[in-house]
Amino acid sequence: MSVLPEQICGMPREDYLIRLEEFHGHISPGTVMGGFLVDAAWKTLGDTPYMNVVVETVVCLPDAVQALTPCTLGNGFLQVLDWGKFALTIYDRVTLQGARAWVSAEGIEEFPLVADWYLRRAEGKKVEKIEVVKQIMAGGHGLVRSQVVTMKAPLKETEHVPTTACPSCGEYHPSRQGGVCPACAGQAYYS
Repeated sequence: MSVLPEQICGMPREDYLIRLEEFHGHISPGTVMGGFLVDAAWKTLGDTPYMNVVVETVVCLPDAVQALTPCTLGNGFLQVLDWGKFALTIYDRVTLQGARAWVSAEGIEEFPLVADWYLRRAEGKKVEKIEVVKQIMAGGHGLVRSQVVTMKAPLKETEHVPTTACPSCGEYHPSRQGGVCPACAGQAYYS
C-alpha cells in the first residue's frame, strides 16, 4: 500500500477533491485517478513554462488535466487522442522533453474495487463510485507509473491558421478545409 500524499498537484488532498468536483460536476473515480496521473507526470518532468498535455482517452482524464494544469482545450495546450487508454503525457513544447503516466496493472490489483471499476469486471454489480474514489485516494501514486519520454514532434500545430469566408453562409473557417465550410458541405450536426 502506498503512503498517502499530503498534496496532489500542489494542493491539499481535500482542496484537490473539491477542485475536481467543481470542474467535472461530481466526484468521479476517473478524474481522481487522472489527478494522480497528472501529478506523477508533472513531478517526473518538473516545472516548465511551456507545458502541453496529451491525453489518450476522451473520458474524465481531459477534465482532470484542465482542472489541475494551465492546459485546456480552449488554449490549445491540451490535446485529446481517442485511444481508450487511461494515460497522458506532459511535455515541454519547446524542448519536446516529457513524462508519460499510466494506470499500473499491478498497482490496481492491490485495490479490488479500483480494479473492478477500472477493468469493468463488476459483473452486473453496481460499483459504489465513492468507495472506488476512497480506494484510489488510499492507493495514490502506487496506482500509477510514469517515465521520461521525448516527443517525436508536437502533436498540434501552434502557428495561426489562415481563414476564409464560406461563400454559402459567410462564416469564417480554416482555409485548409476548402472554400465551403464543413457545415455547408453537408457535415452540419444541426438543422
